[in-house]
Amino acid sequence: MKPRTNAEWVRELTAQGDEQAAAIADLRLYLLRAALYAFSRGDLAWLSRHEIEQFAEDSAQEALLAILKHLHEFRSDSKFTTWAYKFAINFALVAARRERWKGVSLDQFLEDARLPNWSLQDKDTAVNPDRAALQAEVWATLREVINQELTDRQRQALKAMVFDEVPLDEVVRHFGANRNAIYKLVHDARRKLKSRMEARGFSMQEMTGLFSVEG
Repeated sequence: MKPRTNAEWVRELTAQGDEQAAAIADLRLYLLRAALYAFSRGDLAWLSRHEIEQFAEDSAQEALLAILKHLHEFRSDSKFTTWAYKFAINFALVAARRERWKGVSLDQFLEDARLPNWSLQDKDTAVNPDRAALQAEVWATLREVINQELTDRQRQALKAMVFDEVPLDEVVRHFGANRNAIYKLVHDARRKLKSRMEARGFSMQEMTGLFSVEG
């Protein structure tokens, strides 16, 4: 791939003729490699190499179209290839989740939408037992709020999309609704969850810091 500065990427991708075609070809190849890397991490391990390559091709094409559409939003805060890489990875992850849930009956899967009793395995537990104890308290409170204070539909949608990473289209199909309705359902669930947790003394900032991965 021809080395380019941020400015050169933007200029050539918005140019005309051969110059634009060459830039698009290079970018597409870069996106394809990024998508293949994402799939190589095991998300679609049961598929054949040919099928994985096809998924990567589709993801790279979708990422390319999205980048060209949003090119005006690029602000050179990072390298252009770094910015573009995120598009490829995101589309690849969405494709992997969609394929993973293909054919799965959500009716049976969401029959019991209560959250399980998760056992936290924090590498910091041995050296910081107070942090581990607080994490366990937050998880227990979170489960209680979700299981007891959300509606069934809110709990099902939140569990499916946030905790189990079920693709939006599959959740829409399950509920027989549309995307906007599901977005609102999850938004209302998140807002209620935030309000109830804060009422119990747990701020979102505190919880985010508590479960963040330290370098």
